[in-house]
Amino acid sequence: MKINQVIVVEGRSDTAKLQKIFGKDNVETIETNGLALSESTLNVIQDVNQKRGIIVFTDPDGPGLLIRDKINSYLNFKCFNAFINKKSIKDSKKIGIAEANDEDIKNALNNLITFNSDEQESITWEQYLVNDFYLPKNRIKIANNFNWDEKINSKRLFKWLNLLSLSIEDVEKILEEQ
Repeated sequence: MKINQVIVVEGRSDTAKLQKIFGKDNVETIETNGLALSESTLNVIQDVNQKRGIIVFTDPDGPGLLIRDKINSYLNFKCFNAFINKKSIKDSKKIGIAEANDEDIKNALNNLITFNSDEQESITWEQYLVNDFYLPKNRIKIANNFNWDEKINSKRLFKWLNLLSLSIEDVEKILEEQ
């Protein structure tokens, strides 16, 4: 399987893992060097995104989320995002792409998410609250549907649901299925 877009990862071990799975000639990466993501690297990511497209595929931890947010904001959310569930990484002190199993990585890259950057709310804050989407049990169900961290906070979940342009009915359907 050849991946046409360039995958943005945090470090060399992530690149090595992806090359092991897909072959060195079938995957290209840009490494952020973890939280040391520089303005020049962001500019490279932006240039590559305009030419080939990028997939943000950071570790499912706090620093990975910060890096993902920074890149998405820099690109005005006009890129692909791949998510791996933190719970699927077992037997490791570190929680990252390099420690994930091959099938989970393939699944994440086959189920890309594209956020919609137009600033229009598909769900208002009031609707979000009235429908109890903020409750921990519902946040967990929604997060699991997208392979997001189950500990996603209410504000981020609200923002991401709107970036996906989901309606109340869409979210209710997710809650019923989970």
